[in-house]
Amino acid sequence: MSQSWRGGSTTRWRALRARVLRLDLPPAARPRCAIGYPDVCTDEATCVDHIIPLHMGGAKYDQANCRPACQPCNLARNRRDHTHLTHEPAPRRISSW
Repeated sequence: MSQSWRGGSTTRWRALRARVLRLDLPPAARPRCAIGYPDVCTDEATCVDHIIPLHMGGAKYDQANCRPACQPCNLARNRRDHTHLTHEPAPRRISSW
């Protein structure tokens, strides 16, 4: 879970997510992934991506800052956007043999 979502899901977030993903429509009429990374995209939007990430000052509940995304694209974008914030720790030995 990202730092921004430590408080968990709220009623306000679930309502915004439903609007962005158009959950009121039949599955075939719902929006498709707006990111579309080649070799990753499944095209089925099940997540909401913040265009301007929250850690960069993007508005959490602004529908104009949200777009539909498939989970693989959303995760790939999050990894790419956060690489400058963290580094992979060196592997640690878990046994002495």
